[in-house]
Amino acid sequence: MRREQKKNNKLVIIVVLAGISTLLSFFFDQRVIQTEDNIRELEVKLNDKRVNISNLKATINSANELSYDISKSIKYFRDRLDLFYQYNQHLNLQVYGTEEEKTEYFKNINKEKLIKLKRDFKQNAENILKSYDFKLDEIKILNQQIKENKFVKEILSNNEGYEIMKSDFDKFKAKNKFTKFPFDKYLSDKKLFQMTEEEFQNQEDYLIYSQIRNPMNEVVNIEEDYWSLLQRLKIKYNNYYIFFSEELEYYASQKNKNNLFILFSIFFQILSLTILLFLFKEMINQKK
Repeated sequence: MRREQKKNNKLVIIVVLAGISTLLSFFFDQRVIQTEDNIRELEVKLNDKRVNISNLKATINSANELSYDISKSIKYFRDRLDLFYQYNQHLNLQVYGTEEEKTEYFKNINKEKLIKLKRDFKQNAENILKSYDFKLDEIKILNQQIKENKFVKEILSNNEGYEIMKSDFDKFKAKNKFTKFPFDKYLSDKKLFQMTEEEFQNQEDYLIYSQIRNPMNEVVNIEEDYWSLLQRLKIKYNNYYIFFSEELEYYASQKNKNNLFILFSIFFQILSLTILLFLFKEMINQKK
């Protein structure tokens, strides 16, 4: 009777161990499912952040390149306009001025050649300003593309300033202002030296020159807008990058934890099967 009771106790222990192993295997299976759900959610968030980081990086590069291009190109057109204004006055002095006012070099050049030089110089200035207006059209398109970026939109809507970026670039164009410029206006040195600064600035040629040049200065100031924008974009980029790194570490830890749960689940499945084999073996032995 005792021997039979011991055999029964042994079977009960084996059944209990098999049940515990099965339950543990099921428990770790459930943990694997929960962890994988969490990992999938993390992957979606990481992908979103990765896209945002790439977007910010591309926007920073585009804004930086556009800012440099605007500043460089508009300064070039402005310098060419300054050269025309100064040199046109000098040529008029050589063509219409007195012998005392003329430069020694130009005294050996006849008037017809000087007038042709003036025409060529005028044509060159007109072409320069046409190119300037075309450049503004290009800047307008590129600037609009950057403003459509969701991060730039947020910055522009939540912060004051950025007047040049928000402006209509058509108002900065030279357009037809240059057609009224008095190309043949002659101002003697004597009269020039007698003028006050206010009188000089109220001359027709200077007024038209200023109407074209002053908007150029405004466009060049867009460099300050873009500098401010870039600083804010870089802060956003750094914040996204830091949080992305932290979540990437958390994602890696969850993956490691999930792998561990899978190993435990497999281990207890194998253990449960092994115990069941012992159980069948013991049952066969007892029947014998």
